[in-house]
Amino acid sequence: MRNLAVFLLLAFMLCAPLLAADELPWDTSPSTAWPAGPGQARIELRGDYLKDFGLDVVYEARARNERLTAPAQVEDGRLWAWVPYGNFEAFNGGRLNLTTDLILRRGSRSADFRNLTLIPSEENKSAQLQILDEKGRHLATITHIHATAEARDGLLTLHNADVRASRWLASQLGIPALEGVPLGMMWLDLTMDVPAGADTSRTTPDRGGLSCTDRPFWPQDNPTRPAGSPEYFVDVRMETLSNVAYQGRQGGTDRIKVAPSATLKNVAFGDAVWVPKFSSIPQYIAEPRDQHPFLVWNMYRLNDGRIEQLGASGVKHAFLTLNFECTINCGSNQILWPGCEDVYSSGTNDSNSNQGPREDILAADGLFFSSPSFFDPDGVGSQTNNAGSFENRLMINEADLSVPSADYFLDAWYVVMHDIDIWNSMGYHSIDPSQLGSAWTFGPLGPFVRDTPLSEWIPFPATDPNDSHVSVVIDGPTPDAVYPANQPDGHFRVLARAEDQGDGTWLYRYAVMNFDFDQGFNQFEIPLPEGAVVSSTYMGGPYDVLTTPWNVAVDDTAVRFTAPSGDKLPWFTLYNFEVTVDQAPADPAAVALEPFTESRGRPGDDHIPARFVIEAIAPAGFPSETIFEDRFEGN
Repeated sequence: MRNLAVFLLLAFMLCAPLLAADELPWDTSPSTAWPAGPGQARIELRGDYLKDFGLDVVYEARARNERLTAPAQVEDGRLWAWVPYGNFEAFNGGRLNLTTDLILRRGSRSADFRNLTLIPSEENKSAQLQILDEKGRHLATITHIHATAEARDGLLTLHNADVRASRWLASQLGIPALEGVPLGMMWLDLTMDVPAGADTSRTTPDRGGLSCTDRPFWPQDNPTRPAGSPEYFVDVRMETLSNVAYQGRQGGTDRIKVAPSATLKNVAFGDAVWVPKFSSIPQYIAEPRDQHPFLVWNMYRLNDGRIEQLGASGVKHAFLTLNFECTINCGSNQILWPGCEDVYSSGTNDSNSNQGPREDILAADGLFFSSPSFFDPDGVGSQTNNAGSFENRLMINEADLSVPSADYFLDAWYVVMHDIDIWNSMGYHSIDPSQLGSAWTFGPLGPFVRDTPLSEWIPFPATDPNDSHVSVVIDGPTPDAVYPANQPDGHFRVLARAEDQGDGTWLYRYAVMNFDFDQGFNQFEIPLPEGAVVSSTYMGGPYDVLTTPWNVAVDDTAVRFTAPSGDKLPWFTLYNFEVTVDQAPADPAAVALEPFTESRGRPGDDHIPARFVIEAIAPAGFPSETIFEDRFEGN
């Protein structure tokens, strides 16, 4: 069972603790400092949405209001890469000079990108590059760099990086709120000199009780060991969302696109597979072979006593892990090794070639079948389809951002196959939506919280007697098996609040969130005591998921919200249900949910209850039914 698995993992960690990054016995000999440059470079400035801030991207002496990628000529200089054992970890000094034909302009104000110098910097132990103009002024910062050292090819690749506006640039252009806003992206391919005798094995020495011998350790192999072993566990933790970025507006609508950046870390001792779609690696032979994590994100509003989801992203398919700050690194960037971290920029999280729909994913399993799928609709075995610029994205109605009294939040979750703890794989920031021209900014961000924003409405566990917050784990068919065969079939939460209206009636508010129960739910039921009078009901959800409100039926025993045929509450989605009744909260009390009936009867689904009765604040209970207690937490 999962609790036993977590206990074993903690016990293992006490015996073989992960070393802090500053305690790692890295090879620091001179042969680990490799010079890189010259090479090829290109820079993207997002004229498609920078125009909404009142900015023009000037290229070849004319304004270009499209997503423009321009070449950058590497003139001279070198960057020094710190490459212990052949793995890029950081920059170690140097500078690189580039020229472009780009100017950023706002009326009579401008910032000149034609003569640039790149110098190394760092934030939160993540490598960055500052972009300086010809007078040494800080124009922008290159962040969330996908940096890899290819010793055999003599190449340092710095790809998929955000280019974020500096404070000086924001001031120069007269838009202080522009600071930190992604201006676009940058890519560099630099010739790298590998010193004679340098260790290019890409395999770090044994440390912390860990070794590359016999790795990778895939969770699927764990049951073959006599008692199972925590060294096969995968636990990917969300470290931060360092940026929430406006990515443009959809023409002919009032909807804007929003994407975050994200940093994650493997905090267990097993290895997480990171193989891009339609690819494979020799080390991973389970089917399907092209498995990788998926990033999803939502936006929420807390206002007038209700928390509601404003929109849902599609699925960002991961394709490469950087593996920096590792406890142990065994070489492949298609495997997240123990202790390793990875980053994805907000620009990369707006990639047409990697943004798919949620329905392609089995969330509880963290599993993707590439053929057929959105990316291969005809099942030919290769990618033949990409998303449009506003397809499978988090799209928000501007009117929903314009409530001065509201609190706003954006969360994100890495869905990872065989992850032992989904709750530390997600996190959120409070955000401050502000219109700037026809664009939007979302900073300053509140502190990063590794939790769900639902707790901003009602804490877990609830502390007010008129509130409840219940988290439910739905067991899989073999909960007592050895990990990973004990993985659950999903998680959901039911939050409830009763508000005395002062006129003899009570307003009952419910927020029901399905995190990863793929079957979903198609009915929510609130019981009524005898003689109760219902004066109003409400049901809502994100506009881009809930296309048709559920049907409402009221009789002498209950209020039932039922989805239209074929619809359900899908994974990582929040729906609201409310009812006003002339009855105070009962004790005991409960509500009920029914799984999506049209998907019941599938092979292996017999263990899933036909109905979940959950203890919650309500005007009555279900006297003839038993409260669902399997993997039931909180109140």
